[in-house]
Amino acid sequence: MLGTLEAAATGTERGSRAWVGFLVLAGLVALLAAGKAILADTLDPDCFWHLRVADEIGRQGWPRPLVDDLSFESSKEPWTPYSWLAELGMKKLWDVGGYRAAVVAQAGMEWGFLFLLALAGVEASRAVAGEPRLIASALAAVVGGILSLAYLSFRPVTVALLLLAIIGWLLLRDRRLGGRSKAVWLTPILTALAINVHFFALLAPLWAGALVVGDAIEKRSTRRGWILAGTSLAASLMTPMLPGTLAAVWNYAFNDVVVNSARLGEMRPFYVGFMGNISAVLVILISICAVRSFAAKRLRWGEMIWLVGMGILLMKVGRSSPAFAIIGCPLLAATMPVMSDRILGKKPVILGAAVVAMMGIGKLAMEAPAAGEPISRWLNRNGPGAPNFPCAAADYVERNVTPVSGRLLCNFNWGGYLEWRFPGKFQVLMDGRTQVFPAEFWRTIFFGSPDDYLRLVRQSGADAAVLPKGHSALHQALATLNWRMVFQDDFAEVWLPP
Repeated sequence: MLGTLEAAATGTERGSRAWVGFLVLAGLVALLAAGKAILADTLDPDCFWHLRVADEIGRQGWPRPLVDDLSFESSKEPWTPYSWLAELGMKKLWDVGGYRAAVVAQAGMEWGFLFLLALAGVEASRAVAGEPRLIASALAAVVGGILSLAYLSFRPVTVALLLLAIIGWLLLRDRRLGGRSKAVWLTPILTALAINVHFFALLAPLWAGALVVGDAIEKRSTRRGWILAGTSLAASLMTPMLPGTLAAVWNYAFNDVVVNSARLGEMRPFYVGFMGNISAVLVILISICAVRSFAAKRLRWGEMIWLVGMGILLMKVGRSSPAFAIIGCPLLAATMPVMSDRILGKKPVILGAAVVAMMGIGKLAMEAPAAGEPISRWLNRNGPGAPNFPCAAADYVERNVTPVSGRLLCNFNWGGYLEWRFPGKFQVLMDGRTQVFPAEFWRTIFFGSPDDYLRLVRQSGADAAVLPKGHSALHQALATLNWRMVFQDDFAEVWLPP
């Protein structure tokens, strides 16, 4: 951003008005991401169990492995809340501003992520092409939105990705300045912060390492690069949860039944579905442009190694798509066919974009949750065909079910919400913390037979079941065991034992 704002102020290269036009256009593109958070999204199901984990950190002590008390089927061995800092921050924000603060925070983070992709595109294009490509950088941010927005929400990984986007921009800016940037030394500091937010922070030293390996291949000086990579690596280990964090990474990569079964949407290949097909085309386009530029010796080895590494990770798991965008989109801006930026300097274009941006901000302000609007209305405002929560069903349980065993049966996505809704009153069957549950439990849930579900329900001794409206193996087991449905709305059902 420093180089971009300097150019805008001094009128260098393509004229100050073109730079102003770029900043307005990039802000408008990023506003689309903020709009998704307010106009289309509901809160992520995982955010609720993150809030409850913050409660458990406060109850069991700062920060150390926890013995789970939220689910009755979880392992009672200590587990590592590696996102402890983000969880405490989420809880503090929620305590101050409620779910409205969470919605605004999500919109702000998504806006910042796309805006940083546009700025990184400017730095990459100046380094690779020798001049800024302003329209190309804004278009690359649009591509970044297509690749990334499905994976961004109010949860710790979004904070980590925002920090990584800053790191990516700093590294590309340092490359453009020929390795003379002082600001790049913020990278280890940001990495140390990010590793206490999410283990995606481990990507930062890998990125710095890719660039220094490229320098070595090109027979350039590598001393400064090795220092940056080394300090970033050391910073990525600066968490009180280090052993458990590394164990969690290993578990997700090789042992986690849910992750490796691709049952979770974010863990499936990124190219699945209609939007996935579009993403695949964009990734192919990025790859073609990068390879052509590399073959023409315009794109350096370091950036190419970085891109290939993130491409391999992208093919492994779709959730890494935003991390791929941090390097893929700037390189697309730098290597796509040249487009004239002259139109960005025209006053009517700048004024028009600014007016649209102001109208968009006004629209989002009006559509944001109002003070006093109940969270149940916000969560289910998009109807039963969209992601939703059992708000009215939970109300029914609260009014009519007296805890005996203190256990609730539920599905995967609603466990966190029910934990948050009934703290200390009910434990749930499961939630989204796949690493907290035994592998055999997940095999029963996702691959079990009808007899497995019957045994699960019998052994649970649950006081009630809160399930999505419809039919599932768990519904069938409840009916077989003479449970009765006592509540139903457009979203959920409540079942009680005989």
